[in-house]
Amino acid sequence: MRLLRSELLRARSRRLVPMLIIGGLLGIVVGMGLTAIYGGEASDAEIATAQTQYDKDFAQCMKGRFLEHGGQLDPRYASLEEFCRDANAPSLDGAQLRDLDLIVQGISTFVVLLGTLLGASLGGADWTNNTMTTLLTWEPRRARVFFTRALVVVAFVGVITLFLQVVFSAAYWLVAVTRGTTLFLPTHFWTDVAATVGRVSAMGVALGLVAYVIAMVGRSTVASLGVLFGYLVLVEGVIAGFRPTIQGNLLVRAASVIVSQQPILDPTRELVYYGSGVSGAVANPPILMDVHRAWIVVAVYLIVLGGLSLFQFRRRDVS
Repeated sequence: MRLLRSELLRARSRRLVPMLIIGGLLGIVVGMGLTAIYGGEASDAEIATAQTQYDKDFAQCMKGRFLEHGGQLDPRYASLEEFCRDANAPSLDGAQLRDLDLIVQGISTFVVLLGTLLGASLGGADWTNNTMTTLLTWEPRRARVFFTRALVVVAFVGVITLFLQVVFSAAYWLVAVTRGTTLFLPTHFWTDVAATVGRVSAMGVALGLVAYVIAMVGRSTVASLGVLFGYLVLVEGVIAGFRPTIQGNLLVRAASVIVSQQPILDPTRELVYYGSGVSGAVANPPILMDVHRAWIVVAVYLIVLGGLSLFQFRRRDVS
């Protein structure tokens, strides 16, 4: 507990932590302010007209009128009702609260990058400041030091990413109430938003831990960020572009699948439909990575990289 309290105090004292929080809050204020000012506002008559048209389109969609592929349901949707509620959303001026879930998914990249930066900084700070020797003199059990620092990364990244997303959601709700509309909400809207926020924070924590273990190997914040950036460009970008089939084994792709809950389909294969009408389905969807596999991929990356990092931390001299 003394080590944990010490690491929490050390992490809280990092200038980067309040800077990221204040920067995130300023970004939310500026973004929501611009949305409120320039987003326009739908009139009552436009909202009433949109509601009437939405009800009409939804009823037609539930009869299978808007389905493509010979009347087959898109495999990304669990039910016809879910498809119809998403496919027939009216377009109005101003912020629409129903878009919040997609917007949170859209900003997930920045949230995960924030977690990555925090993890790299908290893992590499003591190496950069040459205080790791002092820490190990006080607490020589390196495995305990390694896991305690990892726990601090989980706590800080999880709390900060959750806090910023909750503030963003509250700000968007306020803008939608005052300058937009809160109508046309899907079923279980707030439950879906809360689940998305949780998944984004979980991926922020996961990438933060990856950055942390790499920083412990490279003994530098810059080294961690450099390795991750190189991996993102070379592996996730270039190699995946030439060999699309490896996308089912990539870390960032897995995080994206978990956040969006949408599988990655194999671009080298075509969808094969069978049946007819609304009851039709897809025969053997060409899925490279589904949500279940994505969680496994993230876990494997964490276990393998964490094990390698702990091994070298215990074996390598500190000077």
